[in-house]
Formats: sequence, structure tokens, C-alpha cells
Amino acid sequence: MIKRFIEYLEKLVRKVYTPHNSHNLFLRTIKRCYWEIKIIIDPSIMKPDENTVLFFTQNAKRVNAIINMLSDEQSKKIYSSIVKFRQTHSKKDYPKSKQEHEYFFNGLKLSKDEVFIDCGAYIGDTIDEFLKRMPIEYKQIVAFEPDSKNFKELKKRHGCNPKITLINAGAYDKEGELLFKEQGGSSRITDEIDNEQNNIVHIQVRTIDNLELDNVSFIKMDIEGAELNVLKGAEKTILKNKPKLAICIYHSDEDMINIAEYINNLIPEYKLYVRHYSFYPSITDTVLYALI
Repeated sequence: MIKRFIEYLEKLVRKVYTPHNSHNLFLRTIKRCYWEIKIIIDPSIMKPDENTVLFFTQNAKRVNAIINMLSDEQSKKIYSSIVKFRQTHSKKDYPKSKQEHEYFFNGLKLSKDEVFIDCGAYIGDTIDEFLKRMPIEYKQIVAFEPDSKNFKELKKRHGCNPKITLINAGAYDKEGELLFKEQGGSSRITDEIDNEQNNIVHIQVRTIDNLELDNVSFIKMDIEGAELNVLKGAEKTILKNKPKLAICIYHSDEDMINIAEYINNLIPEYKLYVRHYSFYPSITDTVLYALI
């Protein structure tokens, strides 16, 4: 009976909790309760991963260097906590979740001249939030979304706005074609061919640098682990314009270190901040901000 209840609850969470409504406090609470129940029934799912422990042990100096890079005490605490939690899976190590809107933390200031690039636009939820904050006075939005179903919805919502350019392609560090796994809010570039499913497709990928945009002021990335590649494909744009950056770093242990190092090496004057937006025990939704 309990197992069937958990299976039902899991299906419900997957159905109602999507990137589009993940900021809804009620739905976040449902997801949190689901995980709490699941952990009580099967504590083994919270067993620490030996590879993760080894990785952060071997890279402790790099982690400490990133902590020292961060520009406020809150960032230092959040980053230290989530790195520790990824190793221990202990509730006492979990960072406190911020109620700010993801990608728009309180230190990020927008102006009427914004040129915003949204990498991983999904169905336009981040664009919606951007427009709430400046509904009229902005210059341009450029949105990358390679998933065909997501792009169709994105086009319905924002395709008629002359200030918004929608690109049905993935952002990357090169131009060309890559394999892509279409799975809604967690669609991603892949090198695996799944012979049992039909959701592996070929997509076009483009670099931000080759868009040759002027005065780029804000770049957001949530692209399932391809963030570092896209940053490399935007290097000239970033060096030229020094835009605000909101980059997801949670998709791998390596990203928790490599992305901050890359941005700091590229533009040392960036001030770096970290915020975390999930509830225990999720390790998703950790965002690195870079501001001048």
C-alpha cells in the first residue's frame, strides 16, 4: 500500500511540478513532502556517492579558492553548504533556500537598455519574469530553445513580440549539429543513442559570439550541463560587454567548480554570488551570478 502511494505521489509530482511552475510555493511544498516521505521509507536513497566525496576531497583547495572569490557572506555559506551536502546528504548541511525569483536575485539590477540572452528558454517562463520587471523599456531579448515541443509553446507566447528573437537551436561552443534528448524541462545535449526511445533527435547548435549582438547586458543559462561550453562560445561577447551572468552550476560536481573558475579567470573584476532555490533534499537550482 505504501509503495503504491509513493508511486502515485511520484507521478503526481512529475506531472504538476515543472520548470514553468517551480516557483509556486504550494507545489514546492508538495515536492518537499514527497521527498521527505520517500526518504523515511527508503533511507538508502540518501547514501552519499563515493565518487562525489572523492572529487570534492581531491579538489578541496579549489573549493576553498571559490569560497574566497565570492562577494558576500551569504554566498559563501550557501556554496559551502551545498558542496558539503552533495557529499554527506545530511539534512543539517543543506543550505537555506532563497525566496528570491531564480535568475533575478536582489543584487541584480535591470535597466531600460537591457539586451537579454536566455539560453534554455523552455516555454518562456524566464522571459515572462523578465518582462514583469520591465514590461516596456528594454532593447532586445534573444532566446535559445532547441526542444521542438518547448519551442512551439515558446513561439505561441512570445513569437509576436518584435523585440524578442526566438532561435530554435541550442547554444554551444561551436556551430553545427548535435544529438539531443527531448524530455520537456530537462531536455539536453547528449552523446548517447537510445535505441528504445524516439526522443533522441539531431539539433542545430550556435554560438552566442556568432550572433554578433551589440551591448549584450544579461545572459542566463540553464541548459542541463552545457553551460561551460556555451560560456566558451560567448567569450568574445562577455569580454566586450561584461554582461550580468546568471549561470546554473548544479548539473554536475565539476560544474560546481569549473564554471566559477572559468568566469573569474575570464574577467577577474566580476563580483560572484551564489544562490540556491530548491528545498531539501534536491541539489538542483544552484545559480552563480557574475556582476560588475
